[in-house]
Amino acid sequence: MSHLLRRAGLVVVVVAAAAGLSLTAPRADAVAPETVVREVAAPRSAALDLAEQVRERQQTLATLNRQADARDRALLGRQAVLATYGYVGDPDAARVVLPLASYGLSAGFGLTGPLWEAEHGGQDFSASAGEPLVAVAAGEVTDVAYAGPYGLRTILTLPDGTEVWYCHQTDVSVQVGQLVDVAEAIGTVGSTGNSTGPHLHLEVRPDGADPVDPLEWLVEAGLTP
Repeated sequence: MSHLLRRAGLVVVVVAAAAGLSLTAPRADAVAPETVVREVAAPRSAALDLAEQVRERQQTLATLNRQADARDRALLGRQAVLATYGYVGDPDAARVVLPLASYGLSAGFGLTGPLWEAEHGGQDFSASAGEPLVAVAAGEVTDVAYAGPYGLRTILTLPDGTEVWYCHQTDVSVQVGQLVDVAEAIGTVGSTGNSTGPHLHLEVRPDGADPVDPLEWLVEAGLTP
């Protein structure tokens, strides 16, 4: 009988080993293997992507509309300013304006008489003292100084070399080397130098040479002094 039991036990051991089973009882403190759970992000739907693109485009369009409105308001304001100085048209196309908003034409170009040592080299615009003077065109301020009979004078040099002289000023709001835009304030009307009353003596000198008639120069630019 013992021989049969030993053979039966041997068979159990062999079967268990063949099946990869352990005959050792599990420990009471054994820890079960940890289960790792991985989350897989769900792909974004095409509808969500499209909605985000639409929202971004709407924001961009709103910004562009605000910028366009601001530019339109600025152009309307600039158009009104330019009209004050004799220019009516597209504000972006403005190249030349009148030097004053309110004035009367007095002594003209080429006159002779006791008031001048030689022929009158410019056009006089009578106006109240302190009346603002503006740049007739965009250019660079190349001189600001007292100039004998011209009084306090500002010279504005245009890109083509033309010099525009503003004479008899009370004061000046620009300085040498400053770039000014068309219709930008440069000073005020006065009566300094050889003057019988407040007025602007305006001279236009192509290439800084001999003066030409300022009224003809303004008319050729499309203005009506």
